[in-house]
Amino acid sequence: MPSSNAAEYVIEEIYANRYNTTTTSRKNIGDIYVNDIPINIKSNNIEKNNYSPNLISAKRAFDYLTNTNNQLKFLFVSYQNKDYQVHIVDEQEVWVDHISWDCLTIQCQGNGVIQMKSKLIIDESQTREQWLEGLREKYLDYIERERKKLDRLEAMVS
Repeated sequence: MPSSNAAEYVIEEIYANRYNTTTTSRKNIGDIYVNDIPINIKSNNIEKNNYSPNLISAKRAFDYLTNTNNQLKFLFVSYQNKDYQVHIVDEQEVWVDHISWDCLTIQCQGNGVIQMKSKLIIDESQTREQWLEGLREKYLDYIERERKKLDRLEAMVS
């Protein structure tokens, strides 16, 4: 059966072909671009119970999305491996602005990474400004948690 990384590559290629585009580099904000809009593809093997994907660096999201001309979509793809092939079971495309912060958190990795903490919650009435305000609040919470952790470590070695 394909490994998770191999499955991710296969899934990205499936959608690149579907939208008549190509995949991008890992450093790009989108895995594919459709009509000049980056789409970041997040895949989930439904045969595994652990699904809290890293969506995007919190700093990168903030830097990119504070420019109102920039857009970003996520494509959540559920799949299973069957007979050594990737079979897509479900897909859901959503604007980043409509992903509720009730299902997101920021965890420690680099400058913080936005991660799913529960099942996807979509709020189509949420605006970009509201999403960015949620990011600011979660980022401040993340910074405070990191500060406390660093204080504990400093106390330990002092």
